[in-house]
Amino acid sequence: MTAEANSRLGQIQWISEPARRPDFDGPTELAYEPLPRDCELGFEVVERVAGRHPDKVAVWDGELSLTYAELLDRAYGLAERIAAAVPPGGAISSIIHNGPAATATLLAVFGSGRTYVPIDASHPPERQKAILAEAGAAAVIVEAGAENALGALPDTAVIVFDARRPSGAARFPEPKAGKAARLVTFTSGSTGTPKGLALGAPKQLIADFIDRYHLNADDVFASLASMSQTGAADLVALTVGASIRVIDMRRIGIAESLKAFREAGITFLSFVPSALRAFMMMPGVEQIFAALRVLNLHGERILTSDLALFRSKLPPACRISITYGTTETGAVFSWFYRAEAAREDAAPVGYIMSGKQVAVLGEDGHSVRQGETGELIVRGEIALGSWQKGRLTSARFLPDPDDPAARIYVTGDLVFQREDGLFQFVGRKDRQVKVRGLIVDLSEVESALRAAEGVDDAVAIVRSTPGQADEIAAFVTAVVPETAPDLPGLRRTVAAATAEHMAPSIIRVLPAIPRLANHKPDLVALQAMIAG
Repeated sequence: MTAEANSRLGQIQWISEPARRPDFDGPTELAYEPLPRDCELGFEVVERVAGRHPDKVAVWDGELSLTYAELLDRAYGLAERIAAAVPPGGAISSIIHNGPAATATLLAVFGSGRTYVPIDASHPPERQKAILAEAGAAAVIVEAGAENALGALPDTAVIVFDARRPSGAARFPEPKAGKAARLVTFTSGSTGTPKGLALGAPKQLIADFIDRYHLNADDVFASLASMSQTGAADLVALTVGASIRVIDMRRIGIAESLKAFREAGITFLSFVPSALRAFMMMPGVEQIFAALRVLNLHGERILTSDLALFRSKLPPACRISITYGTTETGAVFSWFYRAEAAREDAAPVGYIMSGKQVAVLGEDGHSVRQGETGELIVRGEIALGSWQKGRLTSARFLPDPDDPAARIYVTGDLVFQREDGLFQFVGRKDRQVKVRGLIVDLSEVESALRAAEGVDDAVAIVRSTPGQADEIAAFVTAVVPETAPDLPGLRRTVAAATAEHMAPSIIRVLPAIPRLANHKPDLVALQAMIAG
């Protein structure tokens, strides 16, 4: 959107949550306890759960488990140490593998009222140090045994945390955080450069999650993300007394992960569909997910062919939910998938969620008519702003002409609203590129490749070489491992399904698509494979 279009933000037509959502009734009629709309994660809400279920397992990773009483004990002790090292309003980082220690750390930092900047423990030390410097944190929490992993940190206090050891600490006096940043997440996006985003307390988000899925103490959540990509579902689990089963797929592999799913009796799974596809093709998957009652899909364009596959493998009572959002906006659209409502190759992303307003703008900055495609912008309960050198900034966010204290985010996503109120994701503006002067939609190239015989998954990128014309490069995985698809045939398939100029010049067959911690394709790694 141009600067001139930005100036017209006060003239656009904002769209709000529909008065009645046809699917907003929860997946079953389970008994559950709604939370107040202003509830936020902290000691108070977890203490209420621990008072009812002190000996219930709150989180376990196959090696260490913590009950709700033990989780509070560890968090109280760590919160005391945080308060001694970081002044009120300050930021603290952590470099801890996802598991009971990470959950206790999350609760301790939120309970202490400080700003939390988790760093992925699986990232190289150089990247961890770069994020730590950008975070401006006064201290960093590390796991016992890893206190020297980063070397000397002269300007940062190091707190060594061992979740296996009781603290014996008394209840920590929980401060009121107000409107300060509560969580800062660093993402690499598609460039590999860390970007910090500051988030506020996820109050309405927690209440909405519980209402939508009727979450309760009988649920078992699968936690698959790293601590730098903390999922809302992991936070919600602690507020309802559910159990969190941490499964590190990168460390234990697919076979052991599936075994963990089955043994834990996972009832709630939030995952990226392209990564889930490989699971669903394995024999016996029906038994592995026999207890699943909610599958929440997110993170990418969701194909109706994948949804049909998932539906055929999951229990009849399991509801499939689709959620769209960005790190900057949080969840924006959501719905329970109904096959009869899907008219395209990709499923709709849902209805507008409460706490959000959206607009769909054309190139001139004005709202388009219903049914027309435009760029999505969002306002409401979104990120507070960017986080740069330890402070909150407004970079990447626009001021809201209707409210000087609010912000607007331009997503770069192309969408349209159907007549039934559902929104359809079309693609990314930055995925519509020009090759030899002609427009190429990389998402369309990927869809054509995935539909080809013998192809399981595909990612398309642009290769730019100085002095030469740009080329489309594609990476595919085979349905049958070690059986390469017909590469010339793939080019013909893409050309027939899209256009001749969209057929990839380069196609590489990989054993697996490299992925980031959030399971999205690692575009930096793919670019490196074709560099030169």
